[in-house]
Amino acid sequence: MRNSSSPDDDALRIGPPQRIDRLWAWMEGRPFRRVAVAVTAFLVLFSALFASWIGVALLRGSTDRNAAAVALLYVLVPFIAVVLLFVIQRMAYRLLWNQDRALARGEWRPADPVPSPGPRTTPPAPPVPWPWSLRARHALLYVLTIAGLLYGFMPYEHQVELLRAIWRLGSGTATRQQLPVLLFGYLPLAVFGLLAVVLTHRQRGRREAGLLDARERLVLQAEINWLCAFAMAATMAILLLQFVGQLIVAKL
Repeated sequence: MRNSSSPDDDALRIGPPQRIDRLWAWMEGRPFRRVAVAVTAFLVLFSALFASWIGVALLRGSTDRNAAAVALLYVLVPFIAVVLLFVIQRMAYRLLWNQDRALARGEWRPADPVPSPGPRTTPPAPPVPWPWSLRARHALLYVLTIAGLLYGFMPYEHQVELLRAIWRLGSGTATRQQLPVLLFGYLPLAVFGLLAVVLTHRQRGRREAGLLDARERLVLQAEINWLCAFAMAATMAILLLQFVGQLIVAKL
């Protein structure tokens, strides 16, 4: 008789190949293809962002001294807040699942260094039967976070005020260099991490009490990984937005 796999077994399995996996397989062992893909991706991305910058500047038609900086913020902030946020979250989610599999198999311990993420070292996450309630929560988190990032970092005046606030709060050069990491790195990470703990507290308690079936345990582990990955992605996006914004304000 054939044994059917449980969702607990599925949590240790590798998900179906994604587009990045097929692309990596196509480039495997062929340095020329890797270079061609990297150069093409860079040229397409750079051209799209540069053309968008020029287009926004022309559409605004502003002759202010900071017109170039404002237009560049209008291009880079949405790109980081939307595109990079999504990409980093997907990468982190995949990495966390890979660590779970390695822990379960005894191949990795928390004290060991984390391998560099990539299609070869980080296989796809297992398929998860997401309930609609969690899908809606994920969408809401994305919408609220993106809206907050756009509101906080896209206006030129907000970037100027952030720079002034860091200058006022910092008592010296070293403090002013460390303060952005504390305010825009550790603090958001703590907030999003606390949010993940709060949102999964009830289900984690039920899991410890043995009240969840195999499917519910799989969904819970996936939700924990998703929220932790989102916390990492949002924190990296905030740090990058602050750094890019301050650089634009200072140089343009």
